[in-house]
Formats: sequence, C-alpha cells, structure tokens
Amino acid sequence: MAQVVGEGLTQQCRRPSQKAREHQKPHPPGENELNEKGKKWKAVMTHRTIDSQKQKQPGKRADVGTRIEQYRRQCDEGDQTTVTEASRQALGDRHCLLVARAAELIGERLLYDLEPELIDAYDRFLDNPAKRDPGCTAKGAIARALVALDSQVASFYIAGMRYRQPEPVWGGTIDTAVDLRSTCATGLVGTHYPRALIDLVDLLHDPEPHARSAAARAIACAEPLGAEAVLRAKALTGDAEPEVTGDCLCGLLRLEPDASPPFVAGFLDHPDPAIAQLAALALGESRLDVALEMLHERWEQQPLKRDADRVLLRAAVLHRSAAAFDWLLSVVEDGDRASAELVLVELAVYRANHKFATSSKGLWTYGKTHGCCPVSTKPGARKRGW
Repeated sequence: MAQVVGEGLTQQCRRPSQKAREHQKPHPPGENELNEKGKKWKAVMTHRTIDSQKQKQPGKRADVGTRIEQYRRQCDEGDQTTVTEASRQALGDRHCLLVARAAELIGERLLYDLEPELIDAYDRFLDNPAKRDPGCTAKGAIARALVALDSQVASFYIAGMRYRQPEPVWGGTIDTAVDLRSTCATGLVGTHYPRALIDLVDLLHDPEPHARSAAARAIACAEPLGAEAVLRAKALTGDAEPEVTGDCLCGLLRLEPDASPPFVAGFLDHPDPAIAQLAALALGESRLDVALEMLHERWEQQPLKRDADRVLLRAAVLHRSAAAFDWLLSVVEDGDRASAELVLVELAVYRANHKFATSSKGLWTYGKTHGCCPVSTKPGARKRGW
C-alpha cells in the first residue's frame, strides 16, 4: 500500500512531458480571427488617413479657387441683377478669400443695396478671427467697400478703429488689424458723427505708427478749427516716427493754407534732419505760392549748399509750377554742379509730360552741354541722358 502511494506521489511530482507542454501552449489564431483583426486594423488606418486628409485639406484651396473663378465669371457675363445676387451669395461664403473678392467688387461697382450684407459678413468673421480670417483679409476688404459706398454707420467704424487681431509670428505676435483701423478712420470722418474727432484723437496715439499716420490724415478732413488744434499739438509734441509728424504738417497745409505755412516753415530748423526734410517736402507738395517763396528764401540764405539744403530743390520739384521751374533752371545755370545734377535727376520723371518736355527742352540741352547729366554707376546700367 505504501509502495502504491509512493508511486502515485512520484507520478504527480514528475515534470510534464514535451507532448503535454505542447498541448498547454495557446492555440494560434485561426483564419477567421486573423480576418477580424485585419478588418479592425484596416478600419483604424482608414479613419486615420481620412483625419490626416482633413487636417491637410489638399483640395480646399482648389475648391475656393473654383468658387472665386465662378463668381468672377458670373459678374463678368451677368447683368446688374445677376451680379448683385452672386455677390450676396459670395458674402455668405465661409472662406475669407471669396468674401474679400466679393467686397472688392461691391466697392468697385457701388452696389449700395448690399451694405447690410457687408456688415453681417464682417460680424461673422469676428468669431475665431485668427483662424477664419488671417491677416484681416475679409474684414479689411469689407471696411474698404463700406468706405467706397459712403456708409454712414458710425458705430461700425468706431468698433473697427478699436479692433485688434494679434496673430502668432516668430518670437511673439503681430497686430494684423492696422490697415483695418486706418480704413475705419477714413470712413468715420466721412460720416456726420459729431464726436468723430474725439475717436480720431484716440487713434492718433495708437501703438502702431501706420495707424497714427492714418489718423493724422483723417483728422485733416474733420472739422477745421478743432482739427487744426489737434494737428498742431501733435506736431509740436512730436512722435517716435518722423513720418507721423510729416503727415500732421501736410494735413495742416491742406486744412488751413493761409495760416499754416509759417508754422510748417518753422520745422525747417528742427534738430531732427528727417523732420526738417519732411517739412520742406510738405511745403513743396502743398503747391502754395507762399510756400514756394519760403523755400526759395531759405535756399538763398545758405551761401554754401549742403546736402541737407538740397532737399529744398526736391520740394520745388514737387511744387510743379512755372515759378518753381524758373528757380530750378537758374540753379542749373548758375548753381554748383551737385545741385544742377540733382535738379536734372529730379525733373527727369516729368519728361513724359508733353507740355513740360517742350518747355524744358533747353534745360536738357544745357545739362548735356555742360556735362551735368549724371551717369548711373551700376554695372551694365544705361546712361541717364537727355
């Protein structure tokens, strides 16, 4: 009995045989199981491919380009009613490029009936703007169209002047709504809004210099007395960008041509050479007789001409008057060589004007005779002969 029990224990403690171990291994998947797993894997990969295609959107641009081309063809071939309806549908599109193209055409053809649709489209692109309307492409085109339509919705322009749209760039962000604010400043000054000048003064202190320049140009079209006070104050306090001060001086000469020339001429002695140059160019561009007299008087006060003084000659070229031409001709005949060459170079842009070319024929002949015609120093460039 003990032997039997011992044998039983011995059998239980034995290691399983090779055949037994093979039976204990998990069975390999059958063909049906492999097919099921393959189908699941194929479905997963298919969904991933579709998602990646949605993210890349390779056909999106072509689709937008096709819609833009269809809209252009409708406007070119259709009548006024067809163009209006096609533009109305295009404004409802979700893509900013097509909406921008529709807004441009509405402004060009002055489709006044679509003003409400323009404002609705603008409001729609305020949602997630950096993604749906990068660079303010659609909103800027809509604002320009409303200005062209002489829209009187002052609230739209005020909101546009305060709008900011920061977008990511390398190293930080950039405000892409500067042109939009500038356009809205032009539109606001064309309305009958009584407090337009107050809002324009706010834009005159915008962080972006381009917006400040646009505000100065718009203020020059506002109520004269208040606008003159604002522009004078801004010119006297100065700006980090000389171009902003130059726009203020130009606006003053347009706004008050009688009282502004002496004020602007005072900036010819400004310690910043850039502002002094912009003041001279503003006087010449104004085409006022008194402004030309101030420039000529300033030229005669300098016995030894410097490069900084020759900006007065450029200002005289911008004046484009008979008196200015006589002065420039005397500079070529009696002045120093550098001044004569400068005059000939600056006046060359007007040679296509038949009237001016006929009256200035002797000037070109004199320049060639006395060797005052400058030659380009660039290799392979043609001579600038007259």
